[in-house]
Amino acid sequence: MEPGVGVALSLHAAARSHTGPRPDNQDSGLVSPALVAVADGVGGNVGGAAASSLVISWLAPVGRGLDPEQADGGLGELVSAANERIRTAVTHRPRLEGMATTLCGIGVLGDSAVLIHIGDSRAYRWRAPELVQLTRDHTLVQALIDQGSITPEEALVHPQRSAVYAALHGGTDDVEGLEVLSVDIRPGDRLLVCSDGLSGALAPQTLAELLAAAENPDQAAATLLGAALSAPASDNVTVVVADVLDDMVDGIPPTRFRTVGAASGARDETVEVLEALWPGPATGAFRPVTAPD
Repeated sequence: MEPGVGVALSLHAAARSHTGPRPDNQDSGLVSPALVAVADGVGGNVGGAAASSLVISWLAPVGRGLDPEQADGGLGELVSAANERIRTAVTHRPRLEGMATTLCGIGVLGDSAVLIHIGDSRAYRWRAPELVQLTRDHTLVQALIDQGSITPEEALVHPQRSAVYAALHGGTDDVEGLEVLSVDIRPGDRLLVCSDGLSGALAPQTLAELLAAAENPDQAAATLLGAALSAPASDNVTVVVADVLDDMVDGIPPTRFRTVGAASGARDETVEVLEALWPGPATGAFRPVTAPD
């Protein structure tokens, strides 16, 4: 049997998030046994944090297990609903208008995996000896690279390198820009999902070396965050690292649910909007999904 085929996969994951040089953290991250994800909010110190938190907190309950009746595990519908939450929040809190968020996540479904992606947060797979970027940025500079107009090196210093052309901001056609893809993962793989604060600070070779050297996801996440801050990073940095496990063999305790960044704090803006207008899908009310350190 080919490795990874016919086995029940799960994720052993850890996360770190830091404001970097910014005054406020607009990133949110999620770790769970079945789903890891990062959202990078934009739209000001309140709006960006609210947008990323709205999306991550909505996705958190699916970390217990994706829907086996749907090819994408139900992730497409969940992201669409999360985007509607943003629209509802803006309707009732006009000062949040203009907020948006990227989203990148990987969920396991039996012996397969589903990638969701919009914006410039990234997913990578480390399978010795190679690091593979699983996503392609939805940015102006990436489009220019694809056209051959600029080189990847020129993109690093391009004045519009942070301009994304697809994100979740509550628009009726936002989800048309969402990529939902099947990805090849196997027991023994190590996954990295991150905001551009990490990928913009560290070269792929550095990411590969640090992922390969770490003994476990927690050490990898901590080391990557530290390296990005020392680079130095120019933005918030959120790092999620997950080892792919075979549930029947590995015997490692399942990952505890945890959110980091904006989603880990009960921000008054977000909690007020969600509890009053749109209760969470599994709990009846919004609560940050956190675990004690």
